[in-house]
This record gives sequence, structure tokens and C-alpha cells, in this order.
Amino acid sequence: MAADLAAKPYAKAPVMVDPGYNWSGFYVGGNVGYSWGRERDDGTLSGVSSAQVFRTAGPTPVGAPVVTALGAVPVWGRSNVDGVIGGGQFGYNWQQSNWLVGLEADLQASDEKSTGTICVAVGCPTGSALFPANYKLDWFGTVRGRVGWLASPRILLYATGGLAYGHLDASAPAVGIGWGGTNAGWTVGAGGEFAIDRSWSVKVEYLYMDLGSFNGASASATTVTNALNTPGVGFNTVTTTTTTANFGTRFTDNIVRVGVNYRFSGPVVAKY
Repeated sequence: MAADLAAKPYAKAPVMVDPGYNWSGFYVGGNVGYSWGRERDDGTLSGVSSAQVFRTAGPTPVGAPVVTALGAVPVWGRSNVDGVIGGGQFGYNWQQSNWLVGLEADLQASDEKSTGTICVAVGCPTGSALFPANYKLDWFGTVRGRVGWLASPRILLYATGGLAYGHLDASAPAVGIGWGGTNAGWTVGAGGEFAIDRSWSVKVEYLYMDLGSFNGASASATTVTNALNTPGVGFNTVTTTTTTANFGTRFTDNIVRVGVNYRFSGPVVAKY
């Protein structure tokens, strides 16, 4: 009986482990948003005028032509290149305590487009238009660093910045020219991300992007006028004027997008 009443050995219950949440690891995801772009055209318009006097009865040239250089005037254009964007991203996070650093790359399809006017005066006042022009940002991408702070285990606030690149297509069908191409620039922004569970998270992000100046365009035009009885009866003056507009296009963008990420399993952080 005494043996039956002996105290049973005490066994400590196992400690419950809270796996917590850790942002470290690779992730992939998708996003959609809207962009408010801005294109800026700047350059100069210059040219020469050649006046030749002829005898009307000949017509026989009288003397040498008088060639005059025309003073340069500004070439100016502005328009908003807005539209829907969407794409995908992938990256890697390293978490240390409440801080996070990471790298992320993304590639976006874009429907940003506009139609503007190239003018020979700042602000495009009435009578200064040269020709209409079309603009479309076909696609862009970024490669960025991220530095973040965890407001709570599942809420990440971050700043981001790095390389941006994209393709702008511009054309002026009325004068048969096109320009643009692929260019690289920079981007900077900020965002917030919320972890739904150990794998999925949602985010909202703002980026300012500057793709710099794209290859410019050159458009030339020639006009010929014939003034009869100038400078006197029996003479006429033919004036040939050739003008050339040279300009480039700079592109900047304001991007707001929402996205979802799937994070592959990272290290488990045990809390006792």
C-alpha cells in the first residue's frame, strides 16, 4: 500500500512555442495600379531664308541670292501621360529584430498615353503650334533596395529606391517623324505591407520615377514664296525658307499600386 501511495515523479510540461512571424526569405507577387506621367519637350527651332531676284521675262537670276539666318526660337511641349499599369515583382528580405532590408525587382506593362502639341513658344499660345504628337509608355521596370521598420510583427513600413528603366514611344504622324526608345533613370518611394499569414501579404506603394531625357527628334520644313513685281515691275523675288526643329523628351511618373506577395518559407523564430 505504501508503495502504491508513493509520489509519482514530476514531469515538466513541454514549453509551448509561438512560431511568431519573420519576414526573411524570397517572395514573388503581382500588382496593379495607376500612373500619372508627365512628358516635357524642349529644344530650338532655327533656319535660313534665301531670297533670289529673277527677271520675269527670263526668268534670269539677277545677282546672288541673299541668305539670312533666322533667329532661334524655343520648341516647347507638355502633356500628361496617364494610365493603368500592372505587373509582377520578386525579391528577398532580411529581418533583424524590428528592422528589415531587402532587394526587389519588378516589370510593368503600361497603358499610359497622351496626345500633346509641339509649339514654338512656351505655354503654346494661340498660333504657336507646330504639330501634334502622340506619346505612350509601353513598359517599365525597377530594381530597388528596401529599408523597413516593423510597426508590429505583421505590419511593415518601408522606404525604397534604385534603378528605373522603361520604353517610351513618341511620334508625330503629321510630319512623319518618331522618337523615343528605352532609357534608364531612377526611382524613389515608400509603402506599407501587411502579413495575412505566414506566406501571404498585401501591400500599397508609391513611387516617383524619372526616366530622364529620351533621344530627341528633328523635323524640317521648307516653304517657297514668289513675290511678283518685286523689287519692281519686270522682276519677281523667290524666297525659300527652311526651318529645323530639334528637341528631346523627358519623362517622369507618379505611380500608386497595390499588390500581393507570396513568401516562401523562411526561418522560424521561436518565442518562449
